[in-house]
Amino acid sequence: MTSANSVDTRVKDEFVYRVGEIDVRLPSLSYLKPGLVRRIRRLNDVDALYTLMELSLSAPVLSAVDDMDPDDYKEFLSAWRRHSGISLGES
Repeated sequence: MTSANSVDTRVKDEFVYRVGEIDVRLPSLSYLKPGLVRRIRRLNDVDALYTLMELSLSAPVLSAVDDMDPDDYKEFLSAWRRHSGISLGES
């Protein structure tokens, strides 16, 4: 709960990233629905990130992400974190 004087720094807007001809849409890492939080609550950061993608993306979109160049994928993950206003450290 936030007080009237505190500033909510969570990013509510979903993250959208273009991979080829496909828009990848993921929830903000700082504003997850309770059901997603429940599903990832005991996972380490890496497992939680992949589980979020698997739960949030359709099979064709997930396939496009799976086929990304590793350097492009690293930038994609960094952009998702930046968009969300959080840092999960280096992967």
